[in-house]
Amino acid sequence: MAVAGAALILVLVTLLGAARPVVAVESGGILFVSSFSPTVRWTEAMLAAVNEELAARDRPINLYVEFLDRSRLPATPDSAEWVAFLASKYRDVRPGVIIADGAPAIELMAAFGPGLFGGVPMVGVFPRFEDLGEAGKAAIVPVTTGPHIDRTVDMALDQWPDARRLVIVSDNGGPSHHLARIIRAAVAARTDRRIAVEHLSDYRIEDLENTLAALPRDSVVLYTHLSVDALGRHFRPEEVAGRLARVSAAPFYVLFDSDIGSGAVGGFVNNSRVAGRVAIRAALALADGTWRPPAPGETHYSSGAVVDWRQLRRWGIREQTLPPDTEIRFRQPSLLEEYLLEALAALGFIGVLSAALLLISVLYVQRGRLARALRDANTRLEERVTARTRDIERALMGEQAARLRLRTFLDMATHEFKTPLAVIDSSAQMLERLVDAEQAGVGSRLSLIRRSVRRVVDLVETCLAGERVDEEIPLKPVTFAPAALVGTVVERQRGHGAIILVGDTAALPPTAIADPDLLAIALDALLDNARRYGTAKGGAIEVAAWWNGNALVLSVADRGPGVPEDESLRIFEKYYRGMDNRSTPGTGIGLNLVKTIAELHGGTVAYAPRDGGGSVFTLTVPLDRDREPAAEPDAGMTEQSSAPVH
Repeated sequence: MAVAGAALILVLVTLLGAARPVVAVESGGILFVSSFSPTVRWTEAMLAAVNEELAARDRPINLYVEFLDRSRLPATPDSAEWVAFLASKYRDVRPGVIIADGAPAIELMAAFGPGLFGGVPMVGVFPRFEDLGEAGKAAIVPVTTGPHIDRTVDMALDQWPDARRLVIVSDNGGPSHHLARIIRAAVAARTDRRIAVEHLSDYRIEDLENTLAALPRDSVVLYTHLSVDALGRHFRPEEVAGRLARVSAAPFYVLFDSDIGSGAVGGFVNNSRVAGRVAIRAALALADGTWRPPAPGETHYSSGAVVDWRQLRRWGIREQTLPPDTEIRFRQPSLLEEYLLEALAALGFIGVLSAALLLISVLYVQRGRLARALRDANTRLEERVTARTRDIERALMGEQAARLRLRTFLDMATHEFKTPLAVIDSSAQMLERLVDAEQAGVGSRLSLIRRSVRRVVDLVETCLAGERVDEEIPLKPVTFAPAALVGTVVERQRGHGAIILVGDTAALPPTAIADPDLLAIALDALLDNARRYGTAKGGAIEVAAWWNGNALVLSVADRGPGVPEDESLRIFEKYYRGMDNRSTPGTGIGLNLVKTIAELHGGTVAYAPRDGGGSVFTLTVPLDRDREPAAEPDAGMTEQSSAPVH
């Protein structure tokens, strides 16, 4: 029905075009019709190669590009709608050559290209033209690019001889189902193995991750490409490959060069830059009249065997099982290659040591005197070490006593500060309720009093937190909820007037093990720093939290003036304050405190300038997931765990 409708629309468009006044029709140029999305990486690379070839020509030629990626459109058009669209858009343009990439584009141009553009020659780009039937014969120049799907299947099954199941992973688009049919045919051709084939084509990304993580060891995975999942979310296919390969419990093979390095073992992958060059050169030869039919057996391929050395090690695959001429990427150097300079240094040291031994042999007769001198020297050294050790112990005891006195003083000073400050704050709050705030500056002065009280309290708490870390108090790892911790700290900072936007924390693990008090201090210090220095130009503070491997990553971004390049290496020093921030109240302790807390957990904190202005501070802390429910979770850290943080 779609084909008949398209033919009818084409006839109507032709009749309407004949009824229009005669206008000049632009002839020549190349029409590139792709079956895929413009955001797909191999499509980008193919078009980049096409444009490079065109830029190198002495004579310019127009290039028209159309994408049949129906997934990006609000309604999925059929062939009739595509024909009507192309007929309307190109009513005054007659391309000289058509390049059709992928099965949908080739079939559409084979069926309706003659009616749309006349007898324009077509260059087809597809792995196996015999699978296209009559549509494949319409291509005057069949450019056999694309991956060797059958060889990739053979590679996967040969390298994993215990495999009893092959799982195809893709989106639900037409090209993906076409590739799946070719894969099934390649598996069926392996009469020496009984392999069950399963196609996962309409899933959410999260469901695919869970499914692949639970695969048995007798499985292999073949990923074609996925740009839209079952929820309609758009992804870059190479990013999806990376996510799925990381969690897959079975070897993960791919068809495209852009997916190598994402965690896949490899495959006979397609290099789309080579595909683009072969296709455009054939099209230019047709346009220039220099094209010659290919000789019998002459075929151009842009695919070859490529594997990731790291994944061979991961899955225990021996290099002897690789096909001939396989390209091995990401190979780590051998021990000798990596430590050649060290080996040469060791040989030199051995030479020096041999000379020293020769000298010792000459002086062997004097060993008695030298031995006595050595014993005397050792005795004197032991006496000096003993005396020095006593001095160090006394100094250490004195330092510990001084720290204890300082801690006692700080506790006392904290109590003495906080008690009157609390009285002042509550009194100011009561006055705000009892006194008319609109009287000559009364409201502003009461607000100033309360802000000053909070500033002093923040200063006292920051100093106490820094003192606790300086005393090298050991970590107190307990079970806590990361999302609740983020929510608690954010709400506390919102109480100070900060505008904070929090990203989705649903992907965080329910619980983890670390020192939540110190992590809360660190996040609070980052938010306080952004509130003080990063909101001068207005705008909200953006907080993001995610789980990266075995580490919790917290990111705080603002739209402030940022940090000057010459100061960025010193901002984590204790008491250091930038020249532009001297007018803003602060202690210079907060960022140093964050750095110390990160290092106590074995993590890091880093600063980076933000695109468009501002700062981004990223705190990365390795944590242990707590897989068992916490017996007594900390109340302060879990009070918001039942609701998402916004």
